This record gives sequence, C-alpha cells and structure tokens, in this order.
Amino acid sequence: MIDPLFLRIISLGFAALFLFAAAHKLGNRAHFRASFAAYEILPAGLSKSAVSIIPFLELVLALGWMAHALFGFKVELVSLLSIALLTSYTAAIAVNLLRGRNYIDCGCSFSRSEFANPANGSQQISPGLLLRNLLLVVIAIVSTFPSSDRLLHPIDFFALAFSLLVFTLIYGAYNQLLVNSNAINSWRQKHA
Repeated sequence: MIDPLFLRIISLGFAALFLFAAAHKLGNRAHFRASFAAYEILPAGLSKSAVSIIPFLELVLALGWMAHALFGFKVELVSLLSIALLTSYTAAIAVNLLRGRNYIDCGCSFSRSEFANPANGSQQISPGLLLRNLLLVVIAIVSTFPSSDRLLHPIDFFALAFSLLVFTLIYGAYNQLLVNSNAINSWRQKHA
C-alpha cells in the first residue's frame, strides 16, 4: 500500500505534465505533426489520426489525474491509459535510437529552447530522454498500487505543495540538462 499523500503528489504531477503536453501540442499542431511524422512509427493514415487524438487524450488524462487529486476519484483507468501512452512514447524513442535516428525532435512539451538545436529550436531524442520516460512509466505503475485509508492532515497539504515544487524543479532541471547535452553535442559535431 502506498500513502494517499504520495498518490496525490503523483496525481497532481501527472495532471500538470499532461495538461502542459496537451497545450503544447494543441498550441502548435504543425510542429507536433512534423515531430510525430519524423518518428516513422505508424503508416501515414494512422499517423494523421494519432496526431488528432493524442492531444485530446492527454487533456482527458490531465483532467482524470486532477479529479483524483482534488476529489478522490479512482485512478485505475487513468493510470492504465497513462502507462500505455507513456510506454508508446518510450517505445517510439527506443526504436528510433536503435535505428540511429537520434536527430529527431522529441516533440516534448518542455523541450522548446533556442539552445536545444540551433537549426530549429528542438530537443533531440536521446538515451537521457528514454530514461526520463521510463521513470515516468514506473511512477504511473506505482499509482496503480492500492493506497491506505489514512486521512490527510493540514501538514500533508503543505508537504504536497512543497513536494510538487521540488519535483517540478527536478523535472525541469533534468530536461534542461538534456537540452544542454544536445546543444553541446551539436557544437562538437560542427567543430570536429
């Protein structure tokens, strides 16, 4: 059994992650379409459908995680769909890394940086990105574990807010390290 506070931290974290990911994709559909097509995982017809469905699926997942965090709704289906979606993202990255195609823009919602790839401002897929996604899958799997019936106390809400802040900073710092690594590798290739 996991502590209900830990499950709420996971829920709010995934709610924010999927909300920002959906907003990124819906805000720049052409960029998402190009990023998705570059992976060359699905045939063109299925790829068009996936590009239309994925942002709305992420939005629904964000709302589902938020409903759990705020109102205590069950998260089993939301967890399973999140695991499936994150696993598919991870598999697409792994397949392309195995193909030697590490120049692909990851399409991540937090990757837009002018320093990531000077040519187009994108973060390329990498083993570090694969590791990040695997960790997200593991966290989503942990959310399927039963939680105890412990009631949350006022101090728990402080711990919840502080934990979210810390995990957001860690997530952002890790993504920035990935962006910096891409920029350094790009610079090395130009000057080699």
